[in-house]
Amino acid sequence: MSGSQIDAEEEFVHKLYGEDYLYQIPKFQRPFSWTEENFVDLVDDLTDAYESNSLAHGDLLNSDQKLDKSRTKAYEPYFLGSIILNRGGSTGDRFDVIDGQQRLTSVAILLCVLRDRLDHEGWSTSLDRFVQEEEDFAKGQEGSVRLRIRDRDQAFFEENVLERKATLDPADPANGDTEPQQNILQAVSTFDERLEQWASRGNDLTSLAAFIPQRVVMVRIMTDSLSSAFRLFNVTNARGMPLNNADLLKSENLSQIPETHRDEYQRKWEDMEEEVGNEGLERFIGYMRHILVKNKSQKSIYDEFSEVFTKKPDYRGRDFVDELEQVFDVHRKRVYDAKLDADDEHKNVYYANLVSVMRDFYPSDEWVVALIEFDKTFDDEGLLYDFVCRLERRLTVDWLTGSSSSDRYSRVYSILKAIESADGPREVLRSDYLTGDLRAEKEDFEESLDLRNFYRKGNYQWPKYILMRLNLERYDNRNVKVQYGNNINVEHILPQKPSSGYWTQRFSDELEREKWTNRLGNLVLLDGRKNYKASNRPFPRKYREYFEKKSDFAITNELSEFDSWTPSLLKERHENLIDECLELWIDSAAETETNVV
Repeated sequence: MSGSQIDAEEEFVHKLYGEDYLYQIPKFQRPFSWTEENFVDLVDDLTDAYESNSLAHGDLLNSDQKLDKSRTKAYEPYFLGSIILNRGGSTGDRFDVIDGQQRLTSVAILLCVLRDRLDHEGWSTSLDRFVQEEEDFAKGQEGSVRLRIRDRDQAFFEENVLERKATLDPADPANGDTEPQQNILQAVSTFDERLEQWASRGNDLTSLAAFIPQRVVMVRIMTDSLSSAFRLFNVTNARGMPLNNADLLKSENLSQIPETHRDEYQRKWEDMEEEVGNEGLERFIGYMRHILVKNKSQKSIYDEFSEVFTKKPDYRGRDFVDELEQVFDVHRKRVYDAKLDADDEHKNVYYANLVSVMRDFYPSDEWVVALIEFDKTFDDEGLLYDFVCRLERRLTVDWLTGSSSSDRYSRVYSILKAIESADGPREVLRSDYLTGDLRAEKEDFEESLDLRNFYRKGNYQWPKYILMRLNLERYDNRNVKVQYGNNINVEHILPQKPSSGYWTQRFSDELEREKWTNRLGNLVLLDGRKNYKASNRPFPRKYREYFEKKSDFAITNELSEFDSWTPSLLKERHENLIDECLELWIDSAAETETNVV
């Protein structure tokens, strides 16, 4: 093979794990990420394939526990997919695994689990040679493992899998220090359990140990050009194999970084990946895409970045990873930790409470994109506070007056363009895209708050968010950072289906009752699961035995002022809450606009 020619060939496991191949997982690859479901599928598929063949052709082994060659040839091969290897000059004696590391690693673990459970020493030794080569003085060959995974997990892999008898007492997967280590332990545990069950049904593990090397086949694709290997990897995986944009862009960018810096950037990527997971990292790459493209998506994130790289070749590689790390760090500080370092501590506390509510209860994340870009561009703590307050006000009004997530993203794209073109942060704060037309939306906003089916609006997200925001305002002057539970629900004061005399007497007009049941004024926040049995208790008992016990919310605890619940009180509370909303999201806009100099 010469140049960047691609060579493909079917290889059985005994060849792929034989002396012709030593593998290493390149530093730019994702970590070992298969989970229990993948391991179950793998071992069950292999045992099923063996059973089908043995029923049709008889056992692979004769009475001496040696291969019956005629039967072996009759067995239908089991296809396990493809692997892509690079044998470029920089990889030394080992082939870089560009694609297929999940299969190669999982099969190696399965061979070790089988090895440690076989009574036949010869077969056990044969399986051990598939995963590690012994030192051979005559050949001048040093002992070596067949597959090297990531450096940070390699010693763990050898100690818990590759060493003889290492898998006999499977450790709890939770004992792994990293997600890949936990997945390795999960593979050992799953294979051990499934093989034990399979053997308990009268099946022979030694025969399975013969079947896997002899009749399990993969397509081995080889190239001596790293760029050619990546093109093949990206084309193959972008068309349906289970890799996401983060995987593809990881290989695309890290492969372009000079070897002198690749380890550094590999660590950056893996540190982020371990903190938020592969799917989480893809979300941050999506934020980068919004910031860079500033328009609705027309194709996959990978394809869009490919176009960016064509126009800006220098952006691929270190610049991409550096910006991803910056977006990641800003998100961690400003959104996840909800931290602000303004001179005014009241602003720091209010920012933390506001962003926590937005992060946990706002239905989409377009606001995160705008926040990140404003902070990256201007680095002004006090004005970031002003920006987030205006942004939340603008997007909440848009949301309740009918703007879809796509519409709100369109507004954010306009805000991003304003940030890009502005001479300074105050110019952005004065932008019409951020503050314009809010007062013109007052009537529509009020109508939305007054809807009789408010409880169900926005897939039940409207009432929770609005009540959480109003609740936040009750802590505004206390300088208390509020912590919320994980199971917050919206409950009705007047029950949805009143059955007790207390409620049917006070709300005797059924049509009027239905008109008010799901309105804002009849809704409260609770921390914990709803208690449907308690929902029909008379109001005094309902508050004392239900609301009070399940509420750390000031907006709910205000009900302690009432000793009953009547139509007039419901209407009064409803009107008061709407007035609060109009003041918070609409009327205060005029005041804040005049404060921007």
